[in-house]
Amino acid sequence: MIEVLKKAENLGAIFADVRHYRYDELSLVVTENRKYVTTNGVDDGYSLRVLYNGNWGYSNSTKLDDEEVRNAINSAYGDEKVNITFLPPKKDKIVIKQEKPLSKSLEEIMSDLDKIKEELLKDERVKSVNVRYFHEGVKKDYASTEGREIHQEYVLSGISISAVAREGDIVASSFYSAYTYKGYPLEVFDINQMIETLRKRLNNQLKGKTPKAGEFDVVLGPDVVGVFSHEALGHLAEADLAVNGILSQLRGKKIAPDYVSVHDSPKMDYNMAIGITPYDDEGVEGREVKIVEKGVVSEFLVDRYYSTFLGERPTGNARAEDFRSPILIRMRNTFMLPGDRKVDELISEIKEGYYIVSPLGGQTSPDGTFQFGIQEGYYIHNGEIGEPIRNMGISGYTIETLGRIKGVSKEFDVWPGFCGKGGQSVPVGTGGPYISVKVKVGGYV
Repeated sequence: MIEVLKKAENLGAIFADVRHYRYDELSLVVTENRKYVTTNGVDDGYSLRVLYNGNWGYSNSTKLDDEEVRNAINSAYGDEKVNITFLPPKKDKIVIKQEKPLSKSLEEIMSDLDKIKEELLKDERVKSVNVRYFHEGVKKDYASTEGREIHQEYVLSGISISAVAREGDIVASSFYSAYTYKGYPLEVFDINQMIETLRKRLNNQLKGKTPKAGEFDVVLGPDVVGVFSHEALGHLAEADLAVNGILSQLRGKKIAPDYVSVHDSPKMDYNMAIGITPYDDEGVEGREVKIVEKGVVSEFLVDRYYSTFLGERPTGNARAEDFRSPILIRMRNTFMLPGDRKVDELISEIKEGYYIVSPLGGQTSPDGTFQFGIQEGYYIHNGEIGEPIRNMGISGYTIETLGRIKGVSKEFDVWPGFCGKGGQSVPVGTGGPYISVKVKVGGYV
């Protein structure tokens, strides 16, 4: 890798870096009538990037040689206005160790998945089940002409369960996913708790009532708050979107109460905080970014280019799915900070509203509007949690919703996810406390 960088400099590049990725992947699926392996192999390759005549040039391949250097140089074209933040030389090696590493054969893992499927099918209302196991051993090497040499190594694994049930004319679907860097997920997490949660959500969807539409006071659980922090706010703070977006006009302005803060962090000590990024894919150290700090729009997520463009210290938010993918500004672990209230207090203050536990997909827009489906939620009557609801959605305008937050709990949790942008996906963590806020609820009129 170092020799290739020297050749790029000799050809006139003022900066060059190389990414080498090796992914050892295994993916197994068990359904109500099938068991199969979807992935079992290695993906290995290089991505070379050069800054030549003020333009980026790229080349990616499973090998690294003189031809790839020339390809990268020859691909450099544009307006000759690219400028980036340069960093001092550094050598580092990061290995994230597992607490409970995988010690089972493929057949044993498949048997574990089959047991989950059989347990769910004990309920005759359950018509289909999909249980997926995912395991990815990752080795990343980064080198640049600055003298940066970074090695990172970790294993990401997870379990994802979805089921569809039917009772009469009502059809319900639910899912539960748990991903971690800490080892075999069926030993890191309580699988019985996962199954019971899935069953509860299915039953709630089958037995629950459709909510009344309108604006209501609600208590959002950590899973929903995390998704809101990521989808509705975090994307707006990615510098490539933020510079021409609504947050650029609000920087330094107060948009929420003092007890509302939203950060993006390269590391959190939670089992499912899978956005861990000690160094990003530009070899930049990750640091915590205060997107909203005590109600004020504070910082944006940047890569090397936008670090220079905005005159800000690098954040370590440049990420790529694999060696074939371009580097984009991406979130890592995005979360709302906990407050000083108790969740029971927040619920007790609501006369008529909803307690919303888990999201089911959603959409956000550059103008700051959001809409999320809900897979688990309950009525609140006179400060007490009541019957379950189904066919529910919530929506609103991000900035307005942040300003409407009335209370933030001490209780806090983090959930895993995979964020899509530019046709590629990277692992992220989303989290938060319980919050009390007013939102639009979709249902019957």
